[in-house]
Amino acid sequence: MKTKIALFILLLSIGFNIDAAAQQRKSKKKKAKQSRVIKKKAAYKKASAKPKSNSTAKATGESLSVAYSVADKANTDTSATRTVIITSAFKPSLQNAAKINFTAATAVADSSRLPLTYKVPSSNLFFSYQPIPLKPLALPTDSPSVWKNTHRVKAGAGNLSSFYGEGRFSFGDGKKTITQIQTSFVRSKGKLYAQQYSKFDVDVLSVINTANHLEWTSHAQFNSTTRYRYGFMPNNLVFPKDQLQLVYNGLSLEVGVKNKQTTQSGIDFHPIIQFNRFTNTSNAGENNIIIEAPIEKFFGKMIGINITAHADLAKYSSSNIISINNNLYSIAPSILLKTPNVKLNLGLKPTWNNGAFNLLPNLTVSSRLPNSNFSVEAGFKGSFNKNSFRSLVQYNPWIGLPNQLMNTRSIEQYIGFNGSTNSHFSFNAQVALIQMKDQPLFLNQLGDGKSFDILYTNMNALKLSGELNYTFQEKLSLLASASYTNFSKLDAATDAFGLIPLETTAGLIWKPIGDLQVKADLFYRSGSLYRDSFSLTSRRLSSAVDMNLGVEFGLMPKLNLWLQMNNLFNNTYQRWNQYPVFGFNVMGGVVYSFQ
Repeated sequence: MKTKIALFILLLSIGFNIDAAAQQRKSKKKKAKQSRVIKKKAAYKKASAKPKSNSTAKATGESLSVAYSVADKANTDTSATRTVIITSAFKPSLQNAAKINFTAATAVADSSRLPLTYKVPSSNLFFSYQPIPLKPLALPTDSPSVWKNTHRVKAGAGNLSSFYGEGRFSFGDGKKTITQIQTSFVRSKGKLYAQQYSKFDVDVLSVINTANHLEWTSHAQFNSTTRYRYGFMPNNLVFPKDQLQLVYNGLSLEVGVKNKQTTQSGIDFHPIIQFNRFTNTSNAGENNIIIEAPIEKFFGKMIGINITAHADLAKYSSSNIISINNNLYSIAPSILLKTPNVKLNLGLKPTWNNGAFNLLPNLTVSSRLPNSNFSVEAGFKGSFNKNSFRSLVQYNPWIGLPNQLMNTRSIEQYIGFNGSTNSHFSFNAQVALIQMKDQPLFLNQLGDGKSFDILYTNMNALKLSGELNYTFQEKLSLLASASYTNFSKLDAATDAFGLIPLETTAGLIWKPIGDLQVKADLFYRSGSLYRDSFSLTSRRLSSAVDMNLGVEFGLMPKLNLWLQMNNLFNNTYQRWNQYPVFGFNVMGGVVYSFQ
């Protein structure tokens, strides 16, 4: 260990000695160099009489050179000089630019207003030419509305021994003359004894336009309906079918004329005369003549007058009575006020009902709400409903031969609103209070009850009604309606026999594709009250729910297939007591078009 320490001390001493010797040699060389430089400068100063100033010879981006002129020691000639060039390794460079960093910040909102000046040009225009008057041209007729004569037949058959046939034909050029002929026949037979029905009708409508802007209309119609009184109780009774048969024949002829353009005196008119003949197999018949002549004139665009004269003359006769005259006359003058938002009708209606005079009100007003598609309407109106043999059979085909005919007077006070939310949806609703005099009710006759007697009574009714309609182009159409009536204050009967208090309906027409059309009907009807023929107590029929569905499909350009299903729920409800309807009925067939 001691040996290692002595060796380490020896090495350190050797190193220090070597370093000291080197420092001495370096110091000597430096002093010698400085002495030579000093001597050289002194010699240059002595040799130069006038030392020249130093000048810059060249400066570049890479180096800087400086030249000095020095006199030569060996040669005393002052013209001879020596040049010493000293080059410095100097590289000029620009200072590094600081990098700008942007800090994200929300822009300061500028609340100052810019001064804007407007210069309105002068409105005085001076033309050097005369303007040309506008001459509007008639809009050409749209091609889809061009009249086309159509001829088609429809035929089909189904269960319940059903058969259906229909023909529709049209003639004319669509401008001066139009004639449409329609005829149909339908027959069905139910499961009950004598539950049969058939109907045949022909309808002819003609329109003739003359050169003096008059439109003449003629309408002829004939129909024959055959059915049987199958609703007798008890149902084990036996009747020959010819004793139960009911055949009703109706003929109607009508002629009318109206002006298509307002006359020079500003008058519009549309008189109509109609003749009706209605008979049955029991030698009962009725002749009816109806004349109606409305005349309207406006003084300007807002105020006008309307006068409508009406005459309805009927004569009924049957085997058990001689005849019954049922005549009704009325004249209804009124003042009309029309503005863009309000329509007002102020009038009275003097009426003679079989010689008895009645002054009826005729006041109606309709107002559109501002900036909307909604309208409010109200009215106070009086009218007569003609109860003829024909109209009573159309309402209840099972009535017996009437022994008197009385017309119903109604005085109605109502308020309602209607409108639309867009181009597809529309609606209306109404509430009305009605006072009725000589309203007919229908009660089963005592005994088997297969016929109905007519009972006239005075009564009041509160009626609520509404309707919704949705249409989308020609592809979809929806219609729903509802009506509720509360009958009260009957003086000749305990209940409103045969009248329906609640009825709702819904209809659908849908065209999913061009050649397919679907049609559906759904309705609900509350049962009406009837008088039981044996206990003479009031009872209510069961409610009725019924649905019909029809489909028509284009098989070929001229040939279509159709299918109709009625009473899908097979609900044999009764509209009139003791007369259940047909059950489920389905028919199908073809439609052929000749054009």
